[in-house]
Amino acid sequence: MKELINRLSEYGLSEKESSIYLAMLELGPASVQDIANKSGVNRATTYVTMEALKRHGLMSTFEKGRKTMFVAESPEHLKRLSSAELRAAQEKADRLQQSLPQFMALFNSASETKPVVRFFEGEEGLITCREMLGQCKEEVLNFVALDENNLAMSKIDERGRLFLTSRSHGRIIVALKPGIEMTKLDKRMWRVREVLYESFPFTGDMLLSEGKIFVFVMKEKPRVFLLESKEVYGMLKTMFELIWQEAEPME
Repeated sequence: MKELINRLSEYGLSEKESSIYLAMLELGPASVQDIANKSGVNRATTYVTMEALKRHGLMSTFEKGRKTMFVAESPEHLKRLSSAELRAAQEKADRLQQSLPQFMALFNSASETKPVVRFFEGEEGLITCREMLGQCKEEVLNFVALDENNLAMSKIDERGRLFLTSRSHGRIIVALKPGIEMTKLDKRMWRVREVLYESFPFTGDMLLSEGKIFVFVMKEKPRVFLLESKEVYGMLKTMFELIWQEAEPME
């Protein structure tokens, strides 16, 4: 019975509405009192609830002498409810699709004037941001300090990381900490230059592409900051180009 109540809830029926409808299916034509006794719902609530079932098209009434009798409609009617819900959902989707250009225009107008900052945490957040980068069609500019923290971060879902780096392309400036080996990447897709870690030690991983700035840091767990700002993006891209000119190509 519980399973049937759960199934009816998928059609928008409350637990009491479901209990009363199931009781009516078992009883056939019955009085309010009989339905209340069968469903375990008090008489006053049963009467109000049956009005809701009537609006759903799941019950009807008829007169028997001086009594009003209540009878459940066939469960086949649930198919019509399901079809109506599908039509309503499709109509909502169609209306949203029609309005989407207006929503996007408002969203983009705000993005042009105000920086957008998002924060992701943990392995799922890290993988999500990598997938965003994997979708970039333009060149990716990467400035990274490869130390123990970033090495540990690169090992998280390493197979997925390698797959995504094979789909994107760009340039990498790496500050390689002594004793740390360069992580694997597809050299056909990436050009790499190196700056001395000892001269300018730092930690973190910054990537630029298509107006987005990703900053990856690793402490106890990965954290990613995503910034969208035309001005900041332009400034960091210029700084990257300046460092790229001075950096040494890595074999």
